[in-house]
Amino acid sequence: MSERLRHLQRQQSLLREHLAWIDAEIARETTAAPPTGATTSIPTVLPPAESAAAPAPSPTTTPASAADADELLKRYADEERENPGAIRSGCFIVFGASLLLLIATVATVWLVYYR
Repeated sequence: MSERLRHLQRQQSLLREHLAWIDAEIARETTAAPPTGATTSIPTVLPPAESAAAPAPSPTTTPASAADADELLKRYADEERENPGAIRSGCFIVFGASLLLLIATVATVWLVYYR
């Protein structure tokens, strides 16, 4: 299975989990009785800062969703351990960045103190 396909499947499962959470929150809010005497308007458009923020996780999780989350974490942790290509490319990126930083430091010291 290709890396891209695994990544897309992971994103799909995360989106499904998020949609299930949203459905549960909607169901919880629709069954909750609104407070008496309180009238609040719901904004139709959120400001850009609020719309870009990630939704807060649900403070209460059901045992089924916790078990699903544990299963997903275990599955993706196993996949990451079996993917040495991503680890290798990350190491090369860190090595290259460190090498460039070292060269820049040596060049700066040479230009400032020895020239």
